[in-house]
Amino acid sequence: MSIIPKIAFLLLIVNLLYGQQRANIQIINSDFIYFDQSRLPDIRRLVGNVKFEHKGALMSCDSAWYFFNDNRFKAFNNVKINQGDSIFLNGNRLSYDGKTKQAIINDDISLKDKNMFLTTDQLNYSLETNIASYNFGANIVNGDNTLTSKKGKYLSDTKFLIFKDSVVLINPSYIIECDTLHFHSTKEIAYFYGPTTIKSNENLIYCENGWYNTLTDLSQYNKNAFLNNGQQTLSGDSMFYDRNKGYGIAINNVEILDTINKYTIYGHKAEYFERSDSSIITDTPLLISELDDDSLFLHSDTIVANLDSQNYRQINAFTGVKFFSQNLQGKCLELFYFMRDSSIHMFNSPVLWTTDYQLTSEHMVLYLKDERLERLEMQKDAFITSKDSLDLYNQIKGKNTIGFFRNNDLHKLFIDGNGQATYVIKDEFEKVSGVNTVSCSQMTVYIKKKEIDKISFQNQPNAVIYPFEDLPLKWKRLDGFINRFSERILDKNSIWN
Repeated sequence: MSIIPKIAFLLLIVNLLYGQQRANIQIINSDFIYFDQSRLPDIRRLVGNVKFEHKGALMSCDSAWYFFNDNRFKAFNNVKINQGDSIFLNGNRLSYDGKTKQAIINDDISLKDKNMFLTTDQLNYSLETNIASYNFGANIVNGDNTLTSKKGKYLSDTKFLIFKDSVVLINPSYIIECDTLHFHSTKEIAYFYGPTTIKSNENLIYCENGWYNTLTDLSQYNKNAFLNNGQQTLSGDSMFYDRNKGYGIAINNVEILDTINKYTIYGHKAEYFERSDSSIITDTPLLISELDDDSLFLHSDTIVANLDSQNYRQINAFTGVKFFSQNLQGKCLELFYFMRDSSIHMFNSPVLWTTDYQLTSEHMVLYLKDERLERLEMQKDAFITSKDSLDLYNQIKGKNTIGFFRNNDLHKLFIDGNGQATYVIKDEFEKVSGVNTVSCSQMTVYIKKKEIDKISFQNQPNAVIYPFEDLPLKWKRLDGFINRFSERILDKNSIWN
């Protein structure tokens, strides 16, 4: 074994380097060199301030084994690789192959550039492609983001980090978890591939494809994407979200599911306003609400789901409202559904149909209880009619009317103010025997088997029974009578007509 001091070594280096091609690893410095010419003529042991250069990359360590015929070396302790002014790589052990320009670094590894800092226990780095990869877990800090995964790559030229397997991105405002994530270290944009969740104090977002700009908090999600705020779930084929403004928009096959209030809204465009907890659904919106063993289907030009002044959920439907259920159908221009008292308010030419009856007034309010129809308030110019035989209509009108339901069927009406009624009397063979006409300020009408069974009067009534052929014209059609039976919605598909 020979030992060459530093001065002599420098002369040796000149001789060793003479005639070598630039493709070979260049030894820049070493305090001492050890070698055994007889036993290991192709190996040199370098100790103290060891420095190598290869293809523009500088490498240093405390000590190394240099296999100069194979153009490779192994380095130990305080290993550093400097690739220009962009990559700085540190570790405790290095195996470098000059032929392939592949470096394998182990133990206490750190890799950093101007934007990110990576730590791991084993790293493969190609000086040819400037790509670093790991397979046993790593931690990356980039701006406000901390990323971890079991496998990954860093593409220095494009500034992309590619993460796979148990990927987690932690930001002060949210946490992203996914299987595959691409992250641009300069732009700080994360791209998702595969099942991905984004959790924050405000909501949980899921998608299987999309991106998130961690600098601007703008994001876009595709493929089975949804946003859940704890009460509602918003989903669509494509979703855009601005976390700073608390604004989101969903496009195509939109669905808003409210499991607490048991309704779902569908459409092809929905805007979501996080701070007011409200949504506006346009482009063929459809509301489906659960009613005991029935469902209500409602369509209008625009549906708004928001909170009322008491922070209860409410549904507002505007322009051309139509709805259908097995026991009740209706139309109006505007409708408000308040969850706080389960009431449905109808405005502007409202009309309801239930069993054989048509009901109209200026303002109508339906109340539900335990997902069943409970009562109906008809305010101002209330009119109830059902069609009978011989071109006759059973008609009841008054200033205000309250209707009561039993098993979702209308069974009692209380008329208050200017009450009038005309209804057909039949014998036991269902043959018309006359028409009863009544005027009374207050009266109660009882309905049995979908027909008027009896009427009780609270004040002195004026009642006359006429034979059908002698019925005066004014009692055939009470003032305010309008026939809207042709508008009746016969099935759930008819709400679109």
